[in-house]
Amino acid sequence: MPKWFPILINIEGKKCVVIGGGSVAERKIKKLLEYGGCVTVISPEITANIKKLFEKGKIDYLNKEYSPEDIKDAYLVVAATSDKDVNAQIVQDARFLVNCVNMNAGVDINGIEYIVPAIFEKEKLTISVSTEFPALSKIIRDEMKEFYGKEFALYLKYLKKLRREIKEKIKEDKQRQEIFKKIASKEIVVFLRQNGFKKTKEKIEKIITKFGLRIMNDGF
Repeated sequence: MPKWFPILINIEGKKCVVIGGGSVAERKIKKLLEYGGCVTVISPEITANIKKLFEKGKIDYLNKEYSPEDIKDAYLVVAATSDKDVNAQIVQDARFLVNCVNMNAGVDINGIEYIVPAIFEKEKLTISVSTEFPALSKIIRDEMKEFYGKEFALYLKYLKKLRREIKEKIKEDKQRQEIFKKIASKEIVVFLRQNGFKKTKEKIEKIITKFGLRIMNDGF
């Protein structure tokens, strides 16, 4: 198994082509839509749920067998047919991001192969976990859900707002970085877990006040 380079990518508004119309393709399509991808499905047959997505205008659908021109301008490609040989051909034809549901060993890859890890999202927090065993990845992800819950999500949302205000009001980069290090520190995270978001917010406000900043009514 290759050593995967961890990376997050923005697919919002990008053309994503899924070749295949079964249950696996359906899961892939839903995940791509969740992250804003513009999805085109290529398959002679599709599931009832994929058909509903097409009828609602959420995806484009071409009722046909795969051909190389289907993916020539695709930002991301998913080979999700039940035919390993067809999937192998798709992987060879793809020129950018490509995911294959049943990769044949020894297939030449011209694009960049990617995998989808176990993902946990809470507000502005995204955690992805990958191991050689997907079932184990899901167990670790579920443990992380318990460790980083609602309080941490509120903290991240608050930090995002503060970051914007600090960048607007503090012009000196060195001072900005000093503030960021204090409000996004291990000490603060430990305090958050022990005392909750409300008290952590009060602690952060005291830190910011020392730098001459005043927090307006922020709705938190």
